[in-house]
Amino acid sequence: MPSGAKSDAAPTVTVGSSAPPAPPPEVQELVALRQRRHPWVVLTSVVLIVVIVAAGTSFLVTGGRLQSTNDAYVEGRVVQISPKVSGQVILLRVDDNDAVKAGDVLLQIDPVDYQAKVDQAVAAVRAAESAVDQAKAAVLRAEANVGEAQASARAAASEATRRSSDYRRYAAMGTDGVSAQQLENAKQASEAANDEKDAAEKKSAAAAAELNVARTNVASTQAQVAAAEAQLRFAQLQLQYTKVYAPESGNVTRKNVESGAFVATGQPLMAIVPSERWVIANFKEVQLDRMRVGQAVQVTVDSFPDMPLRGHVQSLQAGTGSRFQLLPPENATGNWVKVVQRLPVKIVFEPNQPGVERLAQGMSVEVTVDTRNRSGVVAEAR
Repeated sequence: MPSGAKSDAAPTVTVGSSAPPAPPPEVQELVALRQRRHPWVVLTSVVLIVVIVAAGTSFLVTGGRLQSTNDAYVEGRVVQISPKVSGQVILLRVDDNDAVKAGDVLLQIDPVDYQAKVDQAVAAVRAAESAVDQAKAAVLRAEANVGEAQASARAAASEATRRSSDYRRYAAMGTDGVSAQQLENAKQASEAANDEKDAAEKKSAAAAAELNVARTNVASTQAQVAAAEAQLRFAQLQLQYTKVYAPESGNVTRKNVESGAFVATGQPLMAIVPSERWVIANFKEVQLDRMRVGQAVQVTVDSFPDMPLRGHVQSLQAGTGSRFQLLPPENATGNWVKVVQRLPVKIVFEPNQPGVERLAQGMSVEVTVDTRNRSGVVAEAR
């Protein structure tokens, strides 16, 4: 066997030999292999530690001054457009999402019937004015009759006075100067003159009464003129209402009318959404401790999150959302469970910001209020 080579055979022991026994074979120490760790466990641990450190650092830096919520939406005004008169639409000048300016004609209703009412009202005004002229002429005639009757009454009174004087003079002379026939004639003439005087006075009173009636007729016909003119103005307004104008500038939405359709008074035809926008953010009541009017707000729109917008707190509603429900909760009955309430906060945008014009009502946003500035009022009802 070559030198240096080891044999695996067991050593041979000779019986009766004086040689010492061979040493036992060496025991090899078994060392357990270290288990390999998965790399994703290490990566997850590192990320978790970084997140915890970042969150703790942010809280220490901000001190809880930033209050945010994603329960926030873009709001605005919606102006409903309804006609004031009924009729058939003969002209429609707008379509969905068209931009309009205040004063633009949106649609026109057939004006033929309303023009006829205007013409009828004009004729009624002219007839009433003619009646006024006739009443005034009647007053002039009545005044002339009064003057004539008064003159006749004065003449009859003078004649009655003269006849009565003659009769008294004849009666005083007795039979010495006049005969019985002359005395009787004088008496009859005096009585007749008194009767004519009474008749003339009654005619004068009747003429004065007719004058009063004529003057009353003038006032009545003038009132009829005023009523006819009011009807004319109403008819003219009805005619003007056949054209429906845009009350404000904005965009047309929810159009549900077409040319040729018959529309009724007060029927919703379309809506105009003005360009003014704001945000209503529903914060939890536990977030309102440091919130004040005027504090700066950052608004992130879900539709374009890479373009944050600036605003400020304009007002806090004077009541939680649940208080203005159709059936507000009654906490004094039954089993009570405390629920964290939310208070609507109105946030307006700072002027001259690009991107505000892209906002549409109902869009979801996330708002963050910086509560460092606490000099504003706690709440301001709008």
